[in-house]
Amino acid sequence: MNYHKGLLAELAEATRLQEGAEGIRRVLRSIYREGPVPIRDLARDLGIPVPVVAAVRGELEKRGLAVRDVGVALTDEGITALQASAGIASRESFTLNGVFDLPDALWPLVDRFRAIASERPEADVTLDQSHATPETAIRRAAYLFEHDAIEGRSIIFLGDDDLTSIAVGLLSEHLGVRPERLVVCDVDDRLTRFIEQTAGDTVPVEVVHHNLRNPLDKNLVGAFDAFFTDPPYTIPGLDLFCNRGVAALGQEVGKMGFASFGHKGPQDTVGIGATLSGRQLAVIEIIPDFNRYDGAQLLAGSSQMIRVVSAGSSTVSGDVYSGPLYTRDMRKRRG
Repeated sequence: MNYHKGLLAELAEATRLQEGAEGIRRVLRSIYREGPVPIRDLARDLGIPVPVVAAVRGELEKRGLAVRDVGVALTDEGITALQASAGIASRESFTLNGVFDLPDALWPLVDRFRAIASERPEADVTLDQSHATPETAIRRAAYLFEHDAIEGRSIIFLGDDDLTSIAVGLLSEHLGVRPERLVVCDVDDRLTRFIEQTAGDTVPVEVVHHNLRNPLDKNLVGAFDAFFTDPPYTIPGLDLFCNRGVAALGQEVGKMGFASFGHKGPQDTVGIGATLSGRQLAVIEIIPDFNRYDGAQLLAGSSQMIRVVSAGSSTVSGDVYSGPLYTRDMRKRRG
């Protein structure tokens, strides 16, 4: 049978899964990586009620895509369907327990990344740039992979002085997987030139020199499965970059966002939550001290990783933003 990307949506409609096509993809990927897996374990890992997962299993069985063993497992036809409809082929899995805890297999990538990053332009502090360590860059890539934001996916990086796009390319090459599309938008033309010259041929990166104060180009709107950003370290900066990120996402439930953002006091932490929920982004996970930076006095050397998913009906502003954005702007206002 000739499977296509619409299969996930068909399965979501047939099972009335609230999480939509993205939820079906998560179920299939988990079965593929872990199967045969008991339904209760699958439901717990995915955070989806057992009866709902059972309904998905039933639909998969009806279509010859899964069978019951000691748990549920994909048939050969199911594996073919997953690869064709979602671009998923790797069963690799990474456990990321601590800030400096990387699987042994990834340390050679850290060394490769370090060699590349040593040639990048100096951080521009007026743009709140602060370079993440090589370990952090590769850890980010592994985290994105674990949460299904790489394989067969379109990802946009909103600002990328940390070269996370390069790290994703290195990991993809290492695993033998392919993102559908990697795009970097950055206002710093030094960085856009560097990334354009450095990104590998195996996993190419599209580079767009763009000031995110301005709306995204139309060809970037609604075109992505995930966005990644390490925005200016102000609430307006987080809001603007997430606004552009939401605009870039396909308008369906479950599309993903990843934001690395500095630790804040109670008042600003409330502002972070309000900002994200205001963009119809549900916070799934926050990991303190996930990101480490070289000489980042502004961030006290670290920041948190915030993982969100879109509710699918996000409101975005297509206006030009001319207000305060960077740390220096906020200091001027207070001064």
